[in-house]
Amino acid sequence: MPSRRSLQTIICLFVSLVLAACATQPERNEVLMDTGLPLTDNMRAYDVDRYTLRHEILVERQSIAGSATVAFDVLSPMDVLELNFDGHYDIDRVVSDGEVLDYRQTESKLYIDLTDNMQAGESGSVTVHYAGRPVEAQRPPWEGGFTWSETPSGEPWIATSFQGEGCDIWWPCKDHPADETGGVDLFITVPGDLVVASNGVLVDVSDTPPGRRTFHWQTNVSTNLYGIALNIAPYVLIESEYESTNGTVIPVVFYAIEDHEEDARNLFEADMDRMIEFFERRLGPYPWGQEKIGIAETPHLGMEHQTINAYGNEFRRDRYGFDWLLHHEFSHEWFGNLLSSSNYADLWLHEGTGAYMQTVYTEEVMGDAAAHHRMYETYLRIDACQPVAPLGEFSDDQMYEEGKGPGRNIYAKGAWALHSLRYLLGEERFWDAIRLLLYDTTEPKRLRPPIPARYRTTDDFVAIAGDVAGRDLQWFFEVYVRGNELPVLASEQDGPDVVLRWSAENDRPFDMPVPVRIDGRIERVEFTDNEARLADTRLADIAIDPEMQILRQLSSLPTCEQQQAEKENDV
Repeated sequence: MPSRRSLQTIICLFVSLVLAACATQPERNEVLMDTGLPLTDNMRAYDVDRYTLRHEILVERQSIAGSATVAFDVLSPMDVLELNFDGHYDIDRVVSDGEVLDYRQTESKLYIDLTDNMQAGESGSVTVHYAGRPVEAQRPPWEGGFTWSETPSGEPWIATSFQGEGCDIWWPCKDHPADETGGVDLFITVPGDLVVASNGVLVDVSDTPPGRRTFHWQTNVSTNLYGIALNIAPYVLIESEYESTNGTVIPVVFYAIEDHEEDARNLFEADMDRMIEFFERRLGPYPWGQEKIGIAETPHLGMEHQTINAYGNEFRRDRYGFDWLLHHEFSHEWFGNLLSSSNYADLWLHEGTGAYMQTVYTEEVMGDAAAHHRMYETYLRIDACQPVAPLGEFSDDQMYEEGKGPGRNIYAKGAWALHSLRYLLGEERFWDAIRLLLYDTTEPKRLRPPIPARYRTTDDFVAIAGDVAGRDLQWFFEVYVRGNELPVLASEQDGPDVVLRWSAENDRPFDMPVPVRIDGRIERVEFTDNEARLADTRLADIAIDPEMQILRQLSSLPTCEQQQAEKENDV
């Protein structure tokens, strides 16, 4: 039941629903601003089937007003629908089938009393009518929320980003990666000169007096909630089509700021087809071909919003010959959107794979030397004291907590683990493992949409890689992904022989093969019980791992002990 409000609060609520005049910037509540926190028993009792969002964007007041409908399926008996939701919004009413429901609102939760005790197998829906000023992004996209900006010519430019914060800073939702929605309808009303770019397919644009337009976007596929986004500006639309490897003709669209149309068009025409072809050839068909490939220019750097990737890199190609941001965010249509982790502890399956695909693309664009250089730059960003995928359940904040979480290693060390796995398995088996991870088949080329999205864990990948290799690879992942410190490869002369010896954290077994160049010829050296012997090589010209394919501790990277000492000195 809603708590009693003073007359002043009621008046403010009424005004906010009409004009949002009472809205003030909410405080950034610690629980509200984190996502992926453990689910309560109440929240485990249901799955969300669909969200329907109807909002007017009150640009001048930097506020929103409207409603959110949550359609859900009951998994176990429940009489309360518990949702994550910013408690700073003013709720007018909560209804279900025309009946007004009692509710209780806290700083970060909304508890709705259902009229009946619902049983497993039943379905229901509630609609929450509310208004207010959403959390404003402080450092988007890393500290997200709504971004209220202006184009170079002074027109409104609005974007959302909340990967680390979650959907509850915008609408009442089940804010956990383990409950992707089956679809979303967005009815977004804006001043008539603005355009709304969002997820899925644009169903309709209708005039909404006085002088406004309502954009209806719809997606009917499984979607990460942080991948649902609004992008609002006086956009110009650049569009084309791409024929997928499975024969699907996919709309390709770029919503660009008018001031940047020429730059956007040049990037679009020069890079998009080549980039799409690369991902489809290496991985498989674009997952959302029945909807679109979409990009929206944003006043922040970028984010992997499904079918409408945020782009704010100012059309710059890097030293490797392509726009790294455009490429990275697009990679997430596979790693993050098609494949999703149900626990943020496995986030490297999104980010490490996305980062590594840039190295693979560099191989094609600039050649092997540039790719090796890129990997070395990546190597120097590794935190030698953190794992890639810690054991247990983690929220987004825990993963990225400064000095404690493995956030940096999700990208750098994750990419390097994949690089070493590629050497271990060989080209064919490595890409087979990646395709199985994504599609559950090594031959996905003719899969037609809708291609089912799937949850994956690190343990799933361990099993897949082992099946492809024909042997248990737990030892590899325990050192490179679960472990903290990098393994050390030592060499010593033993008479006419050279002995190579791996030492891994906690004396783990680690028989990682190593490429060795002996008198100009590269050989793959296998290990047994962490040791290998190069016989009769005393006078040979030897280079261990000459192309740097194997992740290990090198003198150019501070050890864990050295990094910890540096942190203590900084304090």
